[in-house]
Amino acid sequence: MPADILVLMTDQHRADWIGAYGASWVRTPNLDRLAAEGTIFTRCYTTSPLCMPARASFLTGQYPHNHGLWMNAGRVKEVAGTYLHALRGAGYRTCHVGKSHLHPHGGGTDLRTEEPYMRALGWDDIFECTGPLSTQNTHSILTDWMMEHGTYQTFLDDYRRRRETGVGQALWPSPLPEEMHPDCFMAESAIRYIEGSDTSQPLYLFVGLGGPHNPFDPPERFDRYRMEDMPPPLPPDEPPEWLPDCAREHQREMMRHNREVTPGQWLRMRALYSARVEQVDHLMGRVLDAWFARRGRDSWVMFWSDHGEMLGDKNRCSKSVFYEASARIPMILRPPKGQEASVSNSLTSLVDLTAAVYEASGAGRETNVFGTSLMEEANGREAAVSEVDERTMVTDGRWKLVVDPDGRTLKLFDGHADPAEAVNMAGHPDYGDEDARLREQLLRLLLRTADRQHREVNS
Repeated sequence: MPADILVLMTDQHRADWIGAYGASWVRTPNLDRLAAEGTIFTRCYTTSPLCMPARASFLTGQYPHNHGLWMNAGRVKEVAGTYLHALRGAGYRTCHVGKSHLHPHGGGTDLRTEEPYMRALGWDDIFECTGPLSTQNTHSILTDWMMEHGTYQTFLDDYRRRRETGVGQALWPSPLPEEMHPDCFMAESAIRYIEGSDTSQPLYLFVGLGGPHNPFDPPERFDRYRMEDMPPPLPPDEPPEWLPDCAREHQREMMRHNREVTPGQWLRMRALYSARVEQVDHLMGRVLDAWFARRGRDSWVMFWSDHGEMLGDKNRCSKSVFYEASARIPMILRPPKGQEASVSNSLTSLVDLTAAVYEASGAGRETNVFGTSLMEEANGREAAVSEVDERTMVTDGRWKLVVDPDGRTLKLFDGHADPAEAVNMAGHPDYGDEDARLREQLLRLLLRTADRQHREVNS
C-alpha cells in the first residue's frame, strides 16, 4: 500500500521565522522536530507571493502564467489536472481541512456552496474554512462553530476595532479563549478526522491553518515575546542615481507605506507575529501527534507556506512583493520513518513540492507539472520564477531580477553582496550582463512551460 501523506501549511509564514531556519528568537519545537527527521530547503521560492496564485500552483504544479491566477481572484479552470485526481487513481482518499483559498472568499458567501467545485478539483472529504480576514464576511463550518459557542460577535468586534485603530496601533492579543481561536478549530477538526480515518486505505490529508497571517492575534498565553528580543526590520531605501525612471518610480512606490509606524510598534508587531508562529507550531504539533498515533510514522510529512510577510521590512506589511521576506518560503520534507536531519541549499520552487507529491504517492506524473521532485539528487534548478499582479521575478539563487509587463527592469539585486536588498542595481552600467543573463533564464523557463500548456481542441 502506498505511504500516507500529510501536508501541513501555514499562511504568510516567513522562512526566517522558524527555529530550524536559524530564528533563535521564536519557539517552534514541532517544526524543529519535523526538520530533525527530514530535509529543510533554505532557498525555496513561491511561484507567487500571494495566497490564491500560490495555492493554485501547488495544486497544479504550474505557474500563474499557466493556471491564470495572478491575484486573489478567479479559480483553477482545468480541474481535472490537479494532483488530487492522480492520487485518487493510485488508491488514496483525499481530505482537505482548514483554509483552501482556491476560490474567491467574501461578500457574505458560504463556503459550502463551493463543495461541487472542490470535489471537481479532487477532494473526497472537505472541511473548509476561511483565513482570519475572510472569516468576517464568509460563512463556513468555522463561523457556525463560533456562533454555536457564542464567540463570533466577540471576534467581529475585535476585528472591527483593529481596522479602526490602524496598523501601528492594533497590537494586542486575541480576546478569545485559546480553545476558541479559529486555528484551534481547524487543528481540532483535523485531529478528529485523523482519529476516525480508515487505516486500510492510503490517506492524503492537507491541513491549512490561518496563521500567522495578519492581524497578529495570538491567544494571550502565547503573547510572551519581548520587543527587545526581536530582530529590527530592514529600513526603507532611497533610489540610487542610476535607476531608470520606471525603476525609480517603482522603488518610491515600494517605500511610501506605513511611515507613521514607529520603530517600537514594528518590534511589538514582530513580537505578536512570533506569538502567532508559536501558536500554529503548537497546533501543528498536536496534529502530528494524532497522525503518528493513528497512521504511524511510516508516512510522508510535508510542510510549506504560500508566501512570507514583510513585517516592517522596508516599512511594509503583508506580501505581494519580491523581497526575500515575502517571496522566499519555508519547506520541510520528512520521508517515511524519518531520516537524519539534512539541509538543502539548492535553489527550489513551490512547484517542486508538487512534483514530490506525485513521486511520494507513486502516481503517474502529469506532463503539465513544471517542477522537479525535491527527492531527486540534483543541484537544484537554474532559476526560480515568481509572478504577481503582472510583475515577474526570476532568481538564480544569487541575483534577482524583477520586470514589469513591458519587460522593463524594476529591480536587480545581488543577494550575496547585498542580502538586505538595499541597493537596486537596475540600470547600473556595470551589471548589464547580469540583467541580460537573468532575462535569458526567464525566457527559457517561460518557453519550457508555455509549450506544454493545456490546449482545448475540437472533437
